[in-house]
Amino acid sequence: MNRRFERTIVFALLLILTAGCKQSPSGSNVDLRLRARIDLFNKTSFINRYHDPNISILNARKALQLAHDSLPVYHDGLMRAYNNISFGYYILAEHDSASAYIDSVSQLASSLSRTAKSLRKNAEVEWVIARLMQIRLLQRSCRIAESYQKLYDINQSRVLKHAPDNYLYSYAQMEYFITSLTLNYHYRNRAIASSSGTELSAGTKKTMVDLLNEVEKARSNLKCDYAEEMSLNYALAHSYYRLAAASHSDPYLLGKAYDYLADNAKILSIPKQFCIYHLANVLQLEAFIAADTNILRDTYTLPGPCRKKLDRLTALTNKIYPTDTTLATPQYGFNMFKVSTHLFFQTPDPYQHLGAVVSAAEYCLHQNAYDQAYYYYTLALDDSAWHDNMAPKFESMLYDGLIRMGYSNSPDDNTRWYSREMELLNLININESADLMLQDRLFLSESRNRNYIIIIVVSAVFLILLTTLVILLRHRSKVLRAEKQALQKAKRQDIERIANVETCLSVMRHDINPFLSYLTSKKLSPEMRQEVLEQLLRTFSNIKNWTNLSIPSGLQFQVSTFPLNDVFENVAASCTRLDHDVDLIFYPTTLNISGDRQLTEILLRNLVNNALQHTSEGKVTVYAELYDKDNRFVHIEVDDTGSGMDSETLENLFRADKKVNNQADPKAPNGTGFGLILCKYIIKRHDDNTLRGCRIWAESKLGEGSTFHCLMAGADNENWTPDPWRKNNTSN
Repeated sequence: MNRRFERTIVFALLLILTAGCKQSPSGSNVDLRLRARIDLFNKTSFINRYHDPNISILNARKALQLAHDSLPVYHDGLMRAYNNISFGYYILAEHDSASAYIDSVSQLASSLSRTAKSLRKNAEVEWVIARLMQIRLLQRSCRIAESYQKLYDINQSRVLKHAPDNYLYSYAQMEYFITSLTLNYHYRNRAIASSSGTELSAGTKKTMVDLLNEVEKARSNLKCDYAEEMSLNYALAHSYYRLAAASHSDPYLLGKAYDYLADNAKILSIPKQFCIYHLANVLQLEAFIAADTNILRDTYTLPGPCRKKLDRLTALTNKIYPTDTTLATPQYGFNMFKVSTHLFFQTPDPYQHLGAVVSAAEYCLHQNAYDQAYYYYTLALDDSAWHDNMAPKFESMLYDGLIRMGYSNSPDDNTRWYSREMELLNLININESADLMLQDRLFLSESRNRNYIIIIVVSAVFLILLTTLVILLRHRSKVLRAEKQALQKAKRQDIERIANVETCLSVMRHDINPFLSYLTSKKLSPEMRQEVLEQLLRTFSNIKNWTNLSIPSGLQFQVSTFPLNDVFENVAASCTRLDHDVDLIFYPTTLNISGDRQLTEILLRNLVNNALQHTSEGKVTVYAELYDKDNRFVHIEVDDTGSGMDSETLENLFRADKKVNNQADPKAPNGTGFGLILCKYIIKRHDDNTLRGCRIWAESKLGEGSTFHCLMAGADNENWTPDPWRKNNTSN
């Protein structure tokens, strides 16, 4: 009734605290002196948690009361006080009271989940500490499945993976390791926890060893206080002992257990750090090892590393608490149990009282020392501190021992003990069955998770390979496409070269025939014959220039800026007029051209010769000006008064794959001549190598003459003004 009343009071205080948190000011106005006093009470409580749990609870209550009355916004101090009180009640085996304060921590942590993170700095870590204490209580009640599920949930929450590196985090992490080791090596795994000699499977042993390796790897970075260090050392020592017992008395594993016990004895040898609770644990574990039939006595009695470690441990413990007991005496096990039981009864923990008594009595029964067993059972029955449901496992061992040794001749006692024993065994079996089901469920879940991970990894690898393959194929496709385009371009160039050669030969035949006709004429004067020969030579020169331009390694394009008028003068001096009734007029210009000077002269010479060839009377005029649509270009015009061209001839004028015949002038030679194809090619070379936009075209009407237009890149023509002759002469 008192415990229920206390739990009610705690919940009422928590409700008041929650209401106060909503109305309180922000943490920036915290009174640092009050906070320091609360921290001091909590620190004193923490230091005394093993030495004197009553003093620990008293100081934690002072911290709690001060926080409630004066500093309700100091949530870290409140939660630390709750956890200190719950640990004190755990040591006193007052499990209901401990549970009440654990619930207080959980509810406060839940209410703080919606507040600013700065106001709940350590709330998550304190919540983990409370849950670990709850797990310890569940372990004592043999509720292993619930215990493991909560431990699994803590691990999955990953709070301890991201907690700050301070003493509170270290304490929580060390408590987590202690709870994990105790669960797996004492309560949960039958092959580990029992002394039945059950052989470990490879998988179970690996799981246990992995847990120990994880703890040892992390513990060097965890610093809390000497009491917590001794608790973790004892958990490791107990775990190595259990693993050694289930591994055919492995001396290395047993030696590790003795090492950790020796570390505790070394700490206990310091007067300010001496604690009866931890000394009793050290001596009792020595007794357990001596009593365990799965540990061969030769393992720790014969000379060797294990014996040396035990001798070191014995020397340290004898300095602290002389026992006058050596391994050589038959009374070693009896004496170690006697001393450890005596020490545990000096502590206020009834759970440890009962555990020490039933362990010592069980050893005495195994050694047929019934009188001594009777003595221990009497201690248990006379101990008013322990109560029902405090420790089902030890309580079951107690009634089992009482019945087996015939402690009482009273039928009522035996019936009561037997009924209680059956009740406890049924409770333990139910919880063990639940734990086995949980293990199977988690194993299947982990197997599925592993399968999912494997599938995800395989899928990821497949996607990576597929993506890589697609990228490689796209790259290869791009390369092949480029190669195909290059081949097609080369093929077109080859076809163009072949067409050029065919055209060259065809046009050359057409262009040469008229001159050959002139030369074979007996009426031709020597002067005209000389002019015909010069024209024939220029035709061969055009063919040579075309060959150089159409072969990539031939004539190179050389850009320069030059006066167009110089080109006009050179072309005017080199053109031949077969008909002296035609006037050739070059209008002077001040414009400059950007391009290849030699090719420009070839271009203009061919245009002028073509005009002269197809003009029987009248004139051929050449002039230039800035292009009216884009003054970056120079517009050159070659105009004649010849026979002109029809639309079909005009359309195919610059095509190398077409042969054109002009029927307008029967006296003119067949075809337009190879020179126009060369002109088109020269303009293309200028367009590729200078300002884009260079082009050539023609305008013509039958009987009205023709005009050839060229656009070429100009240079330095910003100050050019139209020449005055241009207007006068074009109007005539």
